[in-house]
Amino acid sequence: MAVIIFDFDGTIADSFDYVADFLAAQAKLHLNDEDRMSLRGMSMIAMARQLGYRWWQLPILFLKGRRQMLHVVIKLKPFRGMPDIIRKLHNEGHELFLLSSNSVRNVHRFLHHHRLHQYFLEIYGGVGLFDKAPAMRRLLKEHKLEAKNAIYVGDELRDVEAAQSIGLRVVAVSWGFARTQMLKDQKPTALVTTPEELMSVLEQL
Repeated sequence: MAVIIFDFDGTIADSFDYVADFLAAQAKLHLNDEDRMSLRGMSMIAMARQLGYRWWQLPILFLKGRRQMLHVVIKLKPFRGMPDIIRKLHNEGHELFLLSSNSVRNVHRFLHHHRLHQYFLEIYGGVGLFDKAPAMRRLLKEHKLEAKNAIYVGDELRDVEAAQSIGLRVVAVSWGFARTQMLKDQKPTALVTTPEELMSVLEQL
């Protein structure tokens, strides 16, 4: 049995289009196909910077984005295969947590809509726009877990770095916001390209 901590956006929920369109709309920009392709592989913070936002604007910008997402979050799709993997991991006895910079309300609404909420022991939301390490430490402390016995699954470089900084094993997924090569360069415990590969790696760790 393993303790597995999942990221949400870009790992379970396919929210790239929402994030890109929201950031562009707030900047009064229109994204064509070429623009959208240029943002592919960027973190949410990097996308905002690419679209011209300054650092000091980001906290308020992402807070607004989370509030607006509440109205459309049930329209977002989980990545193909992820619901089955979450159910299978739970049924095998693994302890699953979810830790996200998105709001608890958005995450809960998405999970309830897709009938996935019951598989997670606890949801940690609204954490670590710039650094999730403190929230990761809090999760471990509150559940009396040791970092060496837990695995983090996520798609953004900053989150991989945060997990590594506190001693978590990390499985990076390539279908989210970060570019595959950047994730590879960070040397996670494993890098996977499909949900099926994720399941195989988690069963071996």
